[in-house]
Amino acid sequence: MRRLFTTIAWVLLTIAVCHQVKADETNIRYLSKQTGLSSNQVTALVQDHNGYIWVGTTNGLNRIDGHEVYTWSDSKHPFHSMPIRAIEADKENNCLWVFGPRGLAGCFMLASNQLISHKTEKADTLLQYHHKGKLYMWQFGPGKRSSRTRLNKDRLVTETFSQAIVDVRTDEEGNDWLLTKRGLYLNGLEQQLPSTDSVVHIATYRNICLALTPREILVYNHSRRVARRTPFPNTFRRLAFQCTDMAVWGDQLLVFTPDRIISYHILDNTFSSPSNVQLQNGHVLPESGEELYVHDGKGKLIRFGHEGSIHTLQLMSSGTANQQTPQVVVLNDTTEAYATDGNGLFIFDLKKGKSTRHYRKETHGFIRDNRISVLLADHTGCLWMATQQSGLACLDLTDSSDSSDSLLSPHIPQPLVTSITVDGEKSLINTDEMELFYTHNNVEWHFSCLAYDKMQQISYQYYLAGKDSTWQAPSTMHTAKYKELTPGKYTFHVRATTDGIHWGAESTHTIVINEPWWTQWPALLPVLAIFAAMGLFLYLIVYKFIHPERAVNERQQTVVTFQQQEVLPAEEPQKQQLLQPQQQLQQVQLTAKDERFKRLLEDLLELHIEEPDFGVEEFAACANLKRTQFYTKVKRITGLSPIELLRKAHLEHAAHLLKETDLNIDEVRERCGFSNSTTFYNYFKQQYGMTPRQYRNQA
Repeated sequence: MRRLFTTIAWVLLTIAVCHQVKADETNIRYLSKQTGLSSNQVTALVQDHNGYIWVGTTNGLNRIDGHEVYTWSDSKHPFHSMPIRAIEADKENNCLWVFGPRGLAGCFMLASNQLISHKTEKADTLLQYHHKGKLYMWQFGPGKRSSRTRLNKDRLVTETFSQAIVDVRTDEEGNDWLLTKRGLYLNGLEQQLPSTDSVVHIATYRNICLALTPREILVYNHSRRVARRTPFPNTFRRLAFQCTDMAVWGDQLLVFTPDRIISYHILDNTFSSPSNVQLQNGHVLPESGEELYVHDGKGKLIRFGHEGSIHTLQLMSSGTANQQTPQVVVLNDTTEAYATDGNGLFIFDLKKGKSTRHYRKETHGFIRDNRISVLLADHTGCLWMATQQSGLACLDLTDSSDSSDSLLSPHIPQPLVTSITVDGEKSLINTDEMELFYTHNNVEWHFSCLAYDKMQQISYQYYLAGKDSTWQAPSTMHTAKYKELTPGKYTFHVRATTDGIHWGAESTHTIVINEPWWTQWPALLPVLAIFAAMGLFLYLIVYKFIHPERAVNERQQTVVTFQQQEVLPAEEPQKQQLLQPQQQLQQVQLTAKDERFKRLLEDLLELHIEEPDFGVEEFAACANLKRTQFYTKVKRITGLSPIELLRKAHLEHAAHLLKETDLNIDEVRERCGFSNSTTFYNYFKQQYGMTPRQYRNQA
């Protein structure tokens, strides 16, 4: 009897486990080389502002739209087989920063699908930060050279520094604090900040910089001065020499040592040590919002919440840790995910303060080698996991049981036309309207909603204006194919639904199939030219050979007419000169359009007056004109050339700075774009009749 009950219990347990595994696997999708990826070795994951998932592998770049994986099949394209090291999404410039094995490979412009290539030396460390609305990319090489690259008007501008930069931090006011092996600098390497000892680590809090030395903590303000020096207490002084890392948490500076954590209260200028936190050799993970994550390299991770909460998680045993740093992503307001390299995936409940689920190979089977290298949470709550050998897995953690029947209409995402295939050649769409040759009339549109948690529920409906009269029947198909379209203009419309009743907004894409060349008006010009030549030839034959006397009569008529003309007296040219107006140069009357252009020039000068690289080329590009057109229009409206206009604006700004600020003359000269002091003095004296120093003294 006991054996019978034991057998029944094992059968029921097996059925329950299998049912749970099947339920979980319905929310898991796999992507590998067999399903379209360029390689199973995924190295980078990022999501752009449109919603596309970009996957970097050891054999090229891939784009995922939820239904298909797009790869560059052209062997001449840089992304065809490029080993990708990292990807950064830049929403400000609508591009992707792509890094290869030697550092920054270039910027991929999403609007035009063009790659701005960049050649760089080998870099071991990559760091990005924003400064005054622009995204900078720092690269620290193994030698003494470091570089900073930014995107400026569809071109990459790189600055190279001779010193080896260790770390870069930016405060809330946009000041750049640079830590090098020689010391600490602010906004460049021209002036070194004072320090009594070597700086080990730096951090920023509001508009100040906190610098850690083996003996004290230095607080620098934005004016490059040491505002406060705080030596370590005797109880912490020994540990300060062994600092592994530090970070700002709220109004506290946490200094991690091999034995404990030292908390420096920035506002109170006091020290303490949390007794309930045990962490050895702490290293701060990349910041994620207001939370702070510290890993000790032996499987233990501590989460410092933004509300003051502290949670310790043992993600793996010290024997299997192998000094691997875990990946951390925030799924939503209540859930976080932690991935480890070799021990699976952890789901952490922020409300309960503990790990609720632990996914491993032997429990669920979707992490096929338990070695998760990259983790990404998209905007729909799906978790993308990249493994080192098994490709990519997408885990949908949303709970469908939470959805309640409501009278409100569900949120329907708007579909996007992701790509187009013309005569078997697939390409990304970078324009709203595309022109095709008359023989390229087999077109297939690909579309998707980019709602990765609802891919199984979405149905699409489409029609082609100019071909279809009504919408096609709803279907889960995400492609629409049309064959042998006649020349003309066609607009493709697509919309989506999740319940079959409520439809979302439409997306459109237009193609124009041109007429054959022999039916277009340029092709008629040679025919007209032939007929004109034939008519001229017939006229000459009739004029010279058939009726030659007509030509003789016309020549005699011309001679008689010439003899009857009177010769103008010598004074006639002088009389004609008197008939000319006395004022040959008249003042140009500006129209309303010219007034608007003049105000545009004033606004551009005011906006870019302190940018040293803002020249005539950039001035004309901002005005959306070519250089010659820009020169003619500026000369006509202002009476000055663009160079003279820029020089005048810089000199007026220099006079304003000399009068209203305490900057020295060299600083004023640099901010106004003059690299040479002699040139600056000569132009300033030419315009104001005195030197800059005399102008300041007079003011």
